[in-house]
Amino acid sequence: MDKLNQKLNWFERPIFINTLLLAITTLFFIFKLFLGFYLNSLALQADAIDNLTDVIFIITGLIGIFFVNKKPNEKFPYGYYKIENIISLIISLLIFYSAYSIIQTSIIDIINIFRGSYRVVTFIPAIFIILIIFLIGSFGLTLYLYFVGKRNNSPIIQSEAKEKLYDNLISFSVILSFIGVFFNIFLFDSIISLFIAVFIIKGGYDIFLSSTKILLDAVIDFDKRKELWKLVEKMPNIKEIKNLDIRAYGRYKFLEIDLHLDKDMPLSQINTLEKDLERKIKKNYPEFFKIVIIAHGIEFDFIKIAVPLENDNGEKSKISKHYGESPFFAIFVVKDGVLQDLKIIQNKFASEEKRKGILVSDWLISEKINKIYLKNVLKKGPYIIFNNNYIDTVVTELVNLDEIISIEKEKSIKN
Repeated sequence: MDKLNQKLNWFERPIFINTLLLAITTLFFIFKLFLGFYLNSLALQADAIDNLTDVIFIITGLIGIFFVNKKPNEKFPYGYYKIENIISLIISLLIFYSAYSIIQTSIIDIINIFRGSYRVVTFIPAIFIILIIFLIGSFGLTLYLYFVGKRNNSPIIQSEAKEKLYDNLISFSVILSFIGVFFNIFLFDSIISLFIAVFIIKGGYDIFLSSTKILLDAVIDFDKRKELWKLVEKMPNIKEIKNLDIRAYGRYKFLEIDLHLDKDMPLSQINTLEKDLERKIKKNYPEFFKIVIIAHGIEFDFIKIAVPLENDNGEKSKISKHYGESPFFAIFVVKDGVLQDLKIIQNKFASEEKRKGILVSDWLISEKINKIYLKNVLKKGPYIIFNNNYIDTVVTELVNLDEIISIEKEKSIKN
């Protein structure tokens, strides 16, 4: 998230956007609720409650942005994020109750109107103008969110722009209800409050569903979770996925992956692996706002090594000074100080006129090697292939294959 913020202008950053949304939406909620009771308008009260559902989503989003990196402790071994979702769950139930009260009152009002009795809604021109100004301001905010989301290709901000557009339609319907009030058509206020209550129920349901999923550790669909796990597993040199934790705060989803890698893997390769993995996840799952990858070094049960050879003379074979042109390759496995498997394979690409180094590299990758010994530094093409697959390349002055096997046996005993 920090790297993302560095690339964005201050007015495009998630912290600024959500703080602005919180300030404006909270202001709308307070004013509309007060004016709704003051003018005796059920539609305006319903619009205020709808704004409240947005306030809850924005607050939970901000909590996530601020506290996603807060470490668990003994009291909260799984972190703090579930506390906010318990609160959101309780608030969603209150929102459902508010929607129920609005629907009940609206239906009673409509029945009373047909019986010749109606609830009088006060029309004050100055307040009507204020509501229009609120609507224009809200529409301006929607356009701002739309352009920022489009410019930064952010599905989260684009989603917020879409939600804001629905809010504008609701506020516009309240304006229509007051036009009806101006002409003494009080039925409009009750009908529109019923219409808004449907959106309130939807907002409350979204909060309830989101909070429940998080509390049950089911933030994303099970199928997607399996696909995500497989995507991570396919990355080279990952021994084990210790933990894959998905959290959500409002519309913001966070992913934390705890990995076990080869203990001897160079730091530069670990950093490359983390960046590549993050890039792949972002491409396939753009809904994640932030991805945290924690890598731990751990000993492999065994290590698979390749060596280019001049001849096929078993363990006494001579190491080749060439790479792509080497007539043979040794591929062997060492575990707990024991040579468990040794194959000397003829290089079928040695006679190729072009790209033999790249072809050999692709073949060795398919053999799932962890390390390769060489007499000379690789050319750019093969080097990039091994580096992208996190294969450890070692340049050596040793002469025979048995010398390398002896070194690797000692290393495997020490590990």
